[in-house]
Amino acid sequence: SPDGQQLASGGNEGYVCVWSAKSSSTQPLHKFSESEAAVRALAWSPHQRGLLATGGGTADTCIRFWNMVTGSLVSSLPTYSQVCNLAWCKNVDEIVSTHGFSDNEIIIWRYPSMSRVATLSGHCRRALHLALSADSRVVITGAGDETLRFWHAFPGQTRRHGGGFDLRSGPPSLGRTIR
Repeated sequence: SPDGQQLASGGNEGYVCVWSAKSSSTQPLHKFSESEAAVRALAWSPHQRGLLATGGGTADTCIRFWNMVTGSLVSSLPTYSQVCNLAWCKNVDEIVSTHGFSDNEIIIWRYPSMSRVATLSGHCRRALHLALSADSRVVITGAGDETLRFWHAFPGQTRRHGGGFDLRSGPPSLGRTIR
């Protein structure tokens, strides 16, 4: 967790376990079994204390939000595609998910409404890797198609022309501005 008090784990058996970082107990504080497949992604919110997002594999395809203060499920969103990674933006209350079978997309969601802010396409295989730049403005993805993509996804200091944003420095093949 961002405050260093808890550690979350997920695995092939479909469990999400949350452990106290200060306890020497071998038992988790919370153990959830709602996922119908492997838990492939975990991300703690930097905006709300105790909020954990988890993503399920091919047989589950849901993003779930857990309140670790109360130990309860907050909400569940079917994505209809394997969730490979999750990452919260530090600047706005939005979360990025990367997907595998069947769409290979990257999706930015506004929390808590879970409305789609953007759907990013371009990888031919599963988007297996996800990172955000240090300033949380650029989403970097790597996929099974052996490509890296840089997506200028979050607000920053960019000049506006007409109805969209200019690409930031660098050749167009290295990035796209999506808002």
